[in-house]
Amino acid sequence: MPARTWASPLLAALATALVPINAAAQVERTSRDGWQRVEDVFAALEVDEGDWIADVGAGSGFFSLRLSPRVGPEGRVIAQDIDARVLRDLREAAGHAGLDNIETVVGKKDDPKLPEGRLDGVLIVNAYHEMDEYEAMLGGIRRALRPDGRLVIIDTPPRDSTVSRRRQTSRHDITIAIVVRELEAAGFRVIDQVPEFARSGRTQQWMLVAVVAEYEGR
Repeated sequence: MPARTWASPLLAALATALVPINAAAQVERTSRDGWQRVEDVFAALEVDEGDWIADVGAGSGFFSLRLSPRVGPEGRVIAQDIDARVLRDLREAAGHAGLDNIETVVGKKDDPKLPEGRLDGVLIVNAYHEMDEYEAMLGGIRRALRPDGRLVIIDTPPRDSTVSRRRQTSRHDITIAIVVRELEAAGFRVIDQVPEFARSGRTQQWMLVAVVAEYEGR
């Protein structure tokens, strides 16, 4: 897929902007929808109705709440995080909105706790750099993806790409080149990368799209 084709409010406030899942279900747009390029992220994931998509490191659920109407009543969004508290808040927001296709999963630092061989896509936004046990996490994600599933990672480039991985992640960023190497070592193949994907003020983000290597081209 060509790279150039991809042209927090309080939870309570966000939840009241949502409507139950149906053909017209939408989430009220915010300024983040624009700079975060939500529609382009969904295009990278190739999200379709009925899909099972995991939002790993979901946090407050910005993407989970937007994925829910997109996959529809036959699909499922798995909002995963290691923080049970934020997932509780997300469940409350989803319940208030009548979005009953969001399932929350409390993962571990070395295990995303995702269903094996079931997911059509996995999304990680600004959370990969927090994964100290990234090898184990990528292994769990790889096992969870269906043969034609996609992994999309969005994160922040470092202020200094010459420093070590540990120094980068301590500053809550990571270079795209490091993540490409880690994905390939974990059995993925990167099929697209966009070094300058999104920007908000001084904050910039890159995006990678990957598939499980053994399935590519089948």
